[in-house]
Amino acid sequence: TVQRVPEAVVKVLPRNSNDIKAAGRHLDYIGRYGELELEGDDGERLQGRIGNALLEDWDLDLDQVRRQTGLTAVNGRKPPKLIHKLMFSMPPGTPPEKVLGAVRNLAREQFALQHRYAFVLHTDEPHPHVHLVLKAVSEQGVRLNIKKATLRHWRSEFARHLRLLGVAANATERAVRGESGSSKMD
Repeated sequence: TVQRVPEAVVKVLPRNSNDIKAAGRHLDYIGRYGELELEGDDGERLQGRIGNALLEDWDLDLDQVRRQTGLTAVNGRKPPKLIHKLMFSMPPGTPPEKVLGAVRNLAREQFALQHRYAFVLHTDEPHPHVHLVLKAVSEQGVRLNIKKATLRHWRSEFARHLRLLGVAANATERAVRGESGSSKMD
């Protein structure tokens, strides 16, 4: 931290992931409508407008039907998320392929054989970043609720995987860095 090692960033993107159409649109968007190749949890490379096909493979249509029949609706609250939209990024100058490799390794370690996921690298902005779409309910039927501690853990793991690939990365908590309050939204 004192040496100004770049900080790893992990964000949960805004909601709009509680219906199958919105989830499909997000997958098509991060794949740049067929221009970029997504990588699935099984290592398969997916190209084209695959959003709806991928979600069908994940059986999200069944989750949505269960919700609509009232099996998971609670006290008139918004329906639960079908997917979590995560973004992992590093400052400009970080090798994009290393960011992608770190996310691939983290996802395999944290989610393999539990939650289905797909991810893609974006290099259209100065800071390389990877979008990861994660099925909210595991293959065993357990819902993943992301808490602040979960995000801190993923951030430290992302930084650890970057360091294993030879990239200087840190996951220092805001208070330790001398910052207060939350960061500005992009």
